[in-house]
Amino acid sequence: MKKLAPLGLVLLMVATVPAAGRTAAGQTAAASADWPLFGFDAARHNSSPDARITPQNVGKLRRLRVALDGTVDSSPIAVGGRIVFTTTYGRTEAMNPANGKLLWRFTPPSYRSIAGTPRITNSTPAASSDRTAVYASAPDGRVRKLRLSDGKVLWTTRLTRDATHEKLTSSINVSRGRVIMTTGGYVGDAPPYQGHVVTMSEQSGRIVHVWNSLCSDRSGIILPSTCSSSDSAIWSRNGATVDPSNGELLVATGNGPWNGRTDWGDSLLVLTPDASRLLRHWTPTDQEQLNVTDYDLGTTSPGLLADGYGCRAARTGRSGC
Repeated sequence: MKKLAPLGLVLLMVATVPAAGRTAAGQTAAASADWPLFGFDAARHNSSPDARITPQNVGKLRRLRVALDGTVDSSPIAVGGRIVFTTTYGRTEAMNPANGKLLWRFTPPSYRSIAGTPRITNSTPAASSDRTAVYASAPDGRVRKLRLSDGKVLWTTRLTRDATHEKLTSSINVSRGRVIMTTGGYVGDAPPYQGHVVTMSEQSGRIVHVWNSLCSDRSGIILPSTCSSSDSAIWSRNGATVDPSNGELLVATGNGPWNGRTDWGDSLLVLTPDASRLLRHWTPTDQEQLNVTDYDLGTTSPGLLADGYGCRAARTGRSGC
C-alpha cells in the first residue's frame, strides 16, 4: 500500500497535571477530564467544570506538533486518555495526547473512491455514554460505532439513501441512550437533499426515529428525489442541541421552502427527545427573503440559557434571544 504524505497538522498543548484520583461522584479524575462531545456536553455548553489548565500549570504547557494523514475540518474529542478525530474523507483515528502516537485508525471501505472528491464530512465524533466506544460519521452516509480500545466496528447505520447529495456534516450528539445526527447538503446546494434529524440506539445502531425538515409528513429515511421540496439543511457544527431539563432537541434549518405544515426552511425547531415529532417552531417573518438571498438561518444552532431561554445568531449579522 502506498504511504500517504502528511496532509494536515495537529497542535497539542501538553501539561503536567495531577494524577487521577477519586471524585465525590466515584469517577476518576481522568474520566472527569474527558471532553466527550462537540461543545463538551449534549447541551453544547462549550465549557468543562474541571479546568485542567490553571494559572498554576499554564507555564508548563509545551507544544507538540504532529503530522496527520488527512485534513481535519472538525473538532477532536478527548476520552479515556485518547484524542479522537475524523478526517474530511472519513478516517477516524485515536492518538496518545502525551506524545502524538497513533493508537489506531479506522478507514471506511468507501475511502479510496471518495478521497479527492467534494464529498467530505465536517462532523466531530462523540463518545458513547459508557466511554467504551466512539461514534463517527463518513461521507458514505454512515455512522459507525467504533470500540475505543482498538477502533473495531461494533455497528454501522446508513442515514441517507443518497450520500452523493446528502452530507453528514454536523457533529454527532448523544443523549438518553440515543445517538443523534443531522443531515445537510454539499457545497453548492446541489439538489435534491433534505435536512433530517435521526436518532439511533446506542446499543444496536437501530434507527429509532427520523424527522424530515421537508416532507415532514413522511417518516423514515426518504429518497431525496421523492420529496417535491429540496434543501433546508441542518448543517451547523452543533447539529442537534439537547435541552438538559427535558431532553428535547433543538435544531436550526437553512435555506429551503416553508409552509408551516410540511416544509420548515429557515426555522428554529424543537423536537421530542427521540425526534419523533415537532413540538414548537419559530420562523422569522422574512423567511422567504432569507431563502432567496441565501442567508441561512441554520448557520448556527441555538445556545441554551437559564429559565427556558435561548439565543442564536445567523449569517444576516442579526442575533436574538
